[in-house]
Amino acid sequence: MQRTLIRLYRLLPLWFLYGVMALVIPFYILFDGKGRRASWRFFRKRIGYKSLSSSVHVYLNMFNMGMVVLDRFAAYSGKKFRVERDDSGIYQVYCSGKDGFVILSSHIGNYEMAGYSLMSPKHMNVLVYAGETATVMANRQRMFELDNVTMVPVSEDMSHLFKLNYALSEGEIASLPADRLFGSSKAVRCSFLGADASFPAGPFTLARSREVNALAAFCIKTIGK
Repeated sequence: MQRTLIRLYRLLPLWFLYGVMALVIPFYILFDGKGRRASWRFFRKRIGYKSLSSSVHVYLNMFNMGMVVLDRFAAYSGKKFRVERDDSGIYQVYCSGKDGFVILSSHIGNYEMAGYSLMSPKHMNVLVYAGETATVMANRQRMFELDNVTMVPVSEDMSHLFKLNYALSEGEIASLPADRLFGSSKAVRCSFLGADASFPAGPFTLARSREVNALAAFCIKTIGK
């Protein structure tokens, strides 16, 4: 199915598959009761939207998530996206230095897509989820090789941490998500969007133990620019 989707993108425009997805999402929401309720409670209780507005935002949230997934396969098919950097001065300073540094990313927007479009002046080592399909991993490898990026898959024996630690010691960049626990018991509790939330301690501990700088990175998709 994923290989077929890549082939479709070579023939069809992005907006067409977005439209197909828009028709499928209501059925997905209908059968994903747990996700629907959690999302609705967030908009209704945490953000404070009215009931109807919360329902609309549940749909829009699912739609935006779908675009993130589809855009990744569009990139695999050869489609290009324009990516602009804002406030990248500190990033450029760190890249010009001899020391390595950590980039802390989050699951906001499409950070992976940005990695396919922006060449890194320093070699970058990106922590990735190892449970993706062979199609996704093969295309990731092909795309990242063009942009001076090496994948470091998460491993059960925690060897990925040694690889990132070594990369930092060599003056390279270590990029890893800092907003999900992935089953780790080492967490930091913080107030976030009106409630307590757990964040993984590992990414921050890595930067602190190596005594290197850390940057937070966010990727936001805009339409119509």
